[in-house]
Amino acid sequence: MTVLAAVCTKIPEAKLGIILLPVVSLSAGNALKALVALDTAGLLFGWRLFDHVAHLGGAIFGVWYILYGNDMIWRRREPLVKFWHELRNGSPGRSRQG
Repeated sequence: MTVLAAVCTKIPEAKLGIILLPVVSLSAGNALKALVALDTAGLLFGWRLFDHVAHLGGAIFGVWYILYGNDMIWRRREPLVKFWHELRNGSPGRSRQG
């Protein structure tokens, strides 16, 4: 659900189809809204066919990752990568032997 929500958030105009209903085609943005609405209804009405809380959690994380998480994670990655390269190559003043 996280991957589907991330793709639907990143490319909301993409067309998605339902395998069992080949005539039906939805935009990714509308499909995500429909799935979230269906899982919210399932949670409120106590439907037990799927784990609706897990689907909603996955959808929320996928949307969050595209809107905020990707930039936040990759921006903070640079100091860690520099530290890793210093560990692998030894101290900055030494040349690598081997």
